[in-house]
Amino acid sequence: MELAVVQDVEEWINHQLISKLGDTLQSIYLVGSYPSGKVSLNRPDINWLLVWKGFVSGIDLWTLGEILTSTIEKFRQGVVIRPEFRPFKFSYPIERGKDECFVNITVVSGAATTEDFKKKNSFVPEYVFSGFKDSRKLIWGEDTLSNMEFAVSADEIKRGAMQKIMSHKIQLDRIPLVYHIKRDSDLIFSESITHGKNLLYFATELVMNNEELKASKHLALFHDNAELIQFIKERFPQIENEAQTIIDGKSNYPKWKQEPDKAKLIYLAASTMAAEMTKRAIAS
Repeated sequence: MELAVVQDVEEWINHQLISKLGDTLQSIYLVGSYPSGKVSLNRPDINWLLVWKGFVSGIDLWTLGEILTSTIEKFRQGVVIRPEFRPFKFSYPIERGKDECFVNITVVSGAATTEDFKKKNSFVPEYVFSGFKDSRKLIWGEDTLSNMEFAVSADEIKRGAMQKIMSHKIQLDRIPLVYHIKRDSDLIFSESITHGKNLLYFATELVMNNEELKASKHLALFHDNAELIQFIKERFPQIENEAQTIIDGKSNYPKWKQEPDKAKLIYLAASTMAAEMTKRAIAS
């Protein structure tokens, strides 16, 4: 996919967010790989963090849904827009067999103090907020995260490991049970690669020490596949083969998505990774 297409999607959504939700939003951020210029064009995803001025209402979420629907319709002739609120909700593609651009939006509520912000948004771990802060690009509003500090420690990551792993594993376990394995292999592939990718990234954090986490070494590894595999080989060799399979799936996403046998390959890699990470979390 051309980078210009991804940029068009980003600019359209930014405009819609500001014009239709600007009165209720405190901040609009781009986060993750896209604002740093490291987005994968094989499987592009754009990540937003939206900070509301107060609690998020049902009408706010409905309006956000209208924005995403309008985005799907606007770009459907050239690319399929896939809203993806991982790991809890995946969207059904409006068309199959076309280039896809994934849109992930994290919705949180603003607060007067850092501690109140953390309490109101406790469903997002502090190490995730830390990653958002490090990678953020402010699109509109206040830089809410600028003066906030988020604790990132090996102990904290271990304490939350089972919840994080299970949020992916529970859904992975159900993928072959709810889809038609032959007809829906592309959907199986897509969801499995998403779970696998996120589990792999969390695996690096799970085996890092405090100094490495403080230096955000895990963020650097996310953008260097060779270094990522070498790190896994040294620190978590039980998932080395599965990690390589997930990375190969990401690199070959458009082609492999159309090959039914690759859906099983990626699913089993992600599933095995989740099982090994569960064992590691229990033992730590």
